[in-house]
Amino acid sequence: MSRSRIVFFTISSLLVIPMLAGTFVLAAERAHSRAAGAKEDDSFYKYLAVFSDVFTLVRDSYVDEPNSDELMKGALEGVTDALDPFSVYVPAAEVDTFRKAHAAVKTASGLDLIRSHGTAYVVAVEKGSSAAKAGVQVGDLVAKLGGKPTRTMPLWELEEILAGTRGPKVEMELIRLAAPVQVSFELKPFHPPAVSLEQIEGAPVLHVPSFDADTAEQARQALAHNAAQVHGKLVIDLRGVSSGDPAAAYAVAKLFTTGELGGLRQRKQRLQSFASGEPPAWKGRIVVLVDLGTLGPGEVLATVLRQKAGAELVGERTYGHAGREGVAELSGGGRLFFTDAFYTGPDDKPINEGLKPDLLVGGRNRAYVERDVPIEDLILRRGIHRLLEEPEAAKKAA
Repeated sequence: MSRSRIVFFTISSLLVIPMLAGTFVLAAERAHSRAAGAKEDDSFYKYLAVFSDVFTLVRDSYVDEPNSDELMKGALEGVTDALDPFSVYVPAAEVDTFRKAHAAVKTASGLDLIRSHGTAYVVAVEKGSSAAKAGVQVGDLVAKLGGKPTRTMPLWELEEILAGTRGPKVEMELIRLAAPVQVSFELKPFHPPAVSLEQIEGAPVLHVPSFDADTAEQARQALAHNAAQVHGKLVIDLRGVSSGDPAAAYAVAKLFTTGELGGLRQRKQRLQSFASGEPPAWKGRIVVLVDLGTLGPGEVLATVLRQKAGAELVGERTYGHAGREGVAELSGGGRLFFTDAFYTGPDDKPINEGLKPDLLVGGRNRAYVERDVPIEDLILRRGIHRLLEEPEAAKKAA
């Protein structure tokens, strides 16, 4: 690509993407308003007019004649960055393939990737998946996928590859700590481990790998079968937990607290509520382990336990996105998959920012002698020590 063409795409993207972002957002609002019988907002047409003016000006006045299809494609794929990293535009020709891939990508690869500011990176790795066994880590930048650079690869294409639509095996080039890492693994269905409880250094640790319809009952049974070991103190491990149904996370929370637990909120409207009128099955001091891979349902449970059961969070700041996905059909046949509502804690505030632990692990809080200790092991160690401390000593150490 010539230098002038690169300059053209850069400048035009800066102009077009914000305008198109407003168009997409207002399109979704417009559909919602129509459904509710509200009056349409004239600003929708203002955004369309501005976008049309910019597009026409660039097309007619740039020094080289641009490819209008390429310009529009780049604008549509880039606009989702102005929304959030979990939003994606899918062209009409790829909608059916993407829907199947989107539903299967986690069960095939165990990975959740996002694109942010043109960079693809790993935001979650499922326990027990082939990707986890191959050594893929949360925070890895994805430089190449299937032998192709990801710099210009849209999110829908990343998901299609990881869902196995283009082959049963995938090769990835990752960037970790500024160094390239090569991994390859098979794309095949797997089942996350069940809820389990074990004693580690004298502390009971409840591992909750994912959230589905059976998770709450599995957790109840684990607590009941180990009643003597979990008397009054418990570590709940949510490190790297991102998958499943947020409703299942509220169901698990009912084991530890009662009353108002939170809900699903769309701006000022409460769409769904979660509460418990039953006494909790277990009471005591709780320490919750979290990290960068704690996302969605994991953040829901951590939030409820902190606000209602007085749990302390130990680890890294979480990602900060417990949202529901909505879909908008565009006039050209494409689809916009975007966040249309957020889950909340008992305080009714949307979980759209990372949860800051009460005891932050890593960074400046890592001692020199711990420099070679993997962060996941360090979080577990600090969480156990926190649980076994006397409450007053734990407060002074915070």
